Amino acid sequence: MSNWSDLKNNPRLREIYTQRLKMIRLIREFFWSAGFEETATPAAVRFPGQEPYLNPVPVLFHDSAGVENKFYLQTSPEFAMKKLLAAGFGKIFQLCRCFRDFEQFGGNHNTEFTMIEWYRAPGTLEEIMDDTEKLFKYVAEKSGIGAVEHKGKKINVVGGWERLSMREVWKKYVGVELDDYLTSEKMAELARERGYSVEASEPYEDLFYKIFLNEIETKLGLEKPVMIYDYPEQMCSLSRLSKNDPRYAERFELYIAGLELANAFGELTDAVEQKKRLEADKEKRKQLGKETWPVDPDFINAIKQIGEAGLPAGALAEAGGIALGVDRLVMLFTGAKDINEVIFQAVGDQLDKTF
Repeated sequence: MSNWSDLKNNPRLREIYTQRLKMIRLIREFFWSAGFEETATPAAVRFPGQEPYLNPVPVLFHDSAGVENKFYLQTSPEFAMKKLLAAGFGKIFQLCRCFRDFEQFGGNHNTEFTMIEWYRAPGTLEEIMDDTEKLFKYVAEKSGIGAVEHKGKKINVVGGWERLSMREVWKKYVGVELDDYLTSEKMAELARERGYSVEASEPYEDLFYKIFLNEIETKLGLEKPVMIYDYPEQMCSLSRLSKNDPRYAERFELYIAGLELANAFGELTDAVEQKKRLEADKEKRKQLGKETWPVDPDFINAIKQIGEAGLPAGALAEAGGIALGVDRLVMLFTGAKDINEVIFQAVGDQLDKTF
């Protein structure tokens, strides 16, 4: 990570940081010009999300009597922003710091990072795709950048983009019809056939990613940016099912040069189904030996109330949201070697330093 001395003495790192500041300003300008309202929500929450593979960072606060209260730094502002949807804010975005423990690896992750998250209610997943493409092109054009380079691959971000279904990429890179592998049993068979070790009762998502991460992900977006949509429904606890095929869910991820930059959902707003899915995620955390906490009751209540925010009654028919990693965006646009070069941190604050 760059510290003040690096920025003072290394012209290349100083330019990267200068470009970062400019790009954050451009991101805000894009959303303001598109009629989105910028929001601010708490960074410390009592009830974080239930994602089995994310690890919130715990923090302790004390009241005036010294009574200890345990909170967690947000892994995402998602729950809080959906509560704003319930309050009637229909087009919102937030640039904020997020925290995920055990995330320092591979040059693409850091425990503390910057995220841009935005929502449209009402709004379709296709509209979120359009927002994403327009945002990248806006930042690129305003920065005088036509192409980005990552790991030796040069990608034109202001030209055409691709949108491919998950079925299409499994057919292209693995040579199978994903429709035939939508159960844990069938996916386990395929994983064994392809030489992966499989444990008894291994979850579907784990089996899916054994193949996807090794055989598909690194090949995505090598010619042009690509958004991969329609994920198996077992992997999408916060998104609604596809109208065309309920075996799949409304979700997409953005890839450029093999790097995943954003994760989007057609938002699930059926409160009963949402609570059921979050409880299932909580149980999976327990099985993995991870800390658990109650499902946020205020979040579930907000989902119930969304219909009263001037939107369609009952389960909201159309709402979309997305989380995009700002540090990765800056890394791509500046040609930084890894994420550490785009993050400023005082030397004494670095986790890998001892004094």
